[in-house]
Amino acid sequence: MTPTQEMVMTLFTKQTIDKVKEQFKTGKEIVSNESFDMTFRLFKSKSDNINLELLIQMPLVIGQEEDIPGIGKLRKQKNVMFFKPIGFYILKNEIEITILKEFEDDFDFLMNSNQIPGNFSIHKLSLQENAVLAAFSMDSAIQAISVLKEVQQKGMLPEFRDGMIIPPTLKYDRKLKANGLKSELIMTFDGTPQFHLDDSYGLNGAIAAYISTQTGFSINPIIKYKELFDRFNIMSLMTAFKNV
Repeated sequence: MTPTQEMVMTLFTKQTIDKVKEQFKTGKEIVSNESFDMTFRLFKSKSDNINLELLIQMPLVIGQEEDIPGIGKLRKQKNVMFFKPIGFYILKNEIEITILKEFEDDFDFLMNSNQIPGNFSIHKLSLQENAVLAAFSMDSAIQAISVLKEVQQKGMLPEFRDGMIIPPTLKYDRKLKANGLKSELIMTFDGTPQFHLDDSYGLNGAIAAYISTQTGFSINPIIKYKELFDRFNIMSLMTAFKNV
């Protein structure tokens, strides 16, 4: 199995399910869960779902470019550690499991090859739900922080490339993949990057905006996504807020 298939498989192992059942009984907030030589935890949210989360480390570029003799231009980096949900459990008559978009392909492969143990009620989220999780993911936040720092250093000024003028709104646009979805950060005229899904999904309009503040930055949902944002915030599914 690939590493991401092992992450998905961990949702269904007897060890994990036994721990989830006990956690629903005791109400304990955090239960450790080592699997496939990876560090997971089971996190019970205030909404009473239990998330299977993997401890992840990602680089965050900080500071201005520096010209290092013999190496070239580099920027300082620091590592960000956070817990990434793979899926979550809810308890109705039986335990039900929901897979996040990023891991759907791995789940489908394992299911179609009859590798998923047990007989569970399994769900997937809608495109809008997964889009909100993508907008408030650590992947998107790291890209947005990098863009905002660049704006602070260079300002909202046009740039000349190959004899052409590049408007600042285009200069700071970024393409990325978040929660398994092709996405874009599109810069507004006031220097605020906004999160959009790729046009191919047919979900038009911004989902979230990233705003510089005196203490750093904030992420705000566009009003039509506020209800989903509030629900997923209580469920502790948005990785932009799960750093350690």
